[in-house]
Amino acid sequence: MLRYQKILIVSVLLLVLVLILDYYYYVGIGWYAGIILVTIGLLAYGSIAIRSGFYSEVICSATSREKVITLTFDDGPDEKVTPQVLELLKKHNIQAAFFCVGSKVMHHPLLIERMDNEGHIIGGHSFSHHYLFDLFSYKKILEELVKTEKIIQRVIHKKITLFRPPYGITNPMLAKALRKMNYHVIGWNLWSKDTVIKDEQKLYERLIRKLGTVNIVLLHDNRMHLIPVLEKFIKFAKENNYRFKRLDYLLQIEAYA
Repeated sequence: MLRYQKILIVSVLLLVLVLILDYYYYVGIGWYAGIILVTIGLLAYGSIAIRSGFYSEVICSATSREKVITLTFDDGPDEKVTPQVLELLKKHNIQAAFFCVGSKVMHHPLLIERMDNEGHIIGGHSFSHHYLFDLFSYKKILEELVKTEKIIQRVIHKKITLFRPPYGITNPMLAKALRKMNYHVIGWNLWSKDTVIKDEQKLYERLIRKLGTVNIVLLHDNRMHLIPVLEKFIKFAKENNYRFKRLDYLLQIEAYA
């Protein structure tokens, strides 16, 4: 049983217990409000904390005896930034994972084809990446996942099995759709914050400061300021004996069905 279901069951049981006590003794409304607020808080935390695996199993880390970095990119493909990212990865002989938005794949299929030809792996990241995606119904979420999968499959002739939730947020409806699609849900353990940190030096310093032994790095291939930072980061990593490894090899899972 998923954790959120257990939380709901415990909350209902507590409310029933308080209701019974209130029948025999006076129990203030604060007890009811407290249980409800704590429940809402836990459910909200589970939604935004992708590492919690609150609604579905999410892979956010791995183990290795050597120092490893896996580069993952969200929100592309972007016609300006993605080609530069690909050139940089090719230069350093690095294979990465790209979690692509279906609507963008439709407009830039050649970039997806290039990713595949150059040894990168591709996963889904919804079709629209709508800011209200997390409020969509199960049916609408499933439609987005299926549509994105089919679009990618038409380009690379492979059925994807990897998915990263938009904004890193999960909920019961998304979890149900992911189980239906039989996807591996992928998180991260090093968040670059490249969507909010615009200063190249600060972004670079954050990346090297947060490096651990095994790193699944979240980046975005639609941020132009990432390019010079990525170059410096790769050089730093190699100078400090880190090995770059493709996500599916690190996690020992299949990227395609």
